[in-house]
Amino acid sequence: MRWNKPTLRNNLHDLLGRDKPSSTAWVRNQGLEEVRRAMLQSLAGMTGSDVARMNMRLRYAGDIEALWFLRTDLFSTLVPLRGEHGARGVIDQVTQLFQGQLPRALRPAQAL
Repeated sequence: MRWNKPTLRNNLHDLLGRDKPSSTAWVRNQGLEEVRRAMLQSLAGMTGSDVARMNMRLRYAGDIEALWFLRTDLFSTLVPLRGEHGARGVIDQVTQLFQGQLPRALRPAQAL
C-alpha cells in the first residue's frame, strides 16, 4: 500500500511549480485579507477612475509584499480625495496592520 498516493491535485501543483497548500496557509491568509480589507475600506464611497484602478490592484494583489508596495499608490490616490493629512492617517493605520507579516528586509525601520 502506498502512503503517498499521487493525486491529480498534487500533480497539478507540481507541474505549475507551486507549493502544496499547507495546513497553516489560512492563518497567513487571514492577515493578508485583514490588510487588504482595511486598504479597500479606505476607498469606500469614493468614485473615479483612479479609485477604480486602485481598487482592482488591491483586490488582485497576490501576497503581503504586493500590498506593502501598494501603500504608496494608495496614498497617491487618497491625497486628492482626503487631503495629505487624511491620507497620511490612513496609511499610518494600514502600516500598523503589516506588523509581524513582512520579511525582515521589508520591515520599517524601528526608532532608537
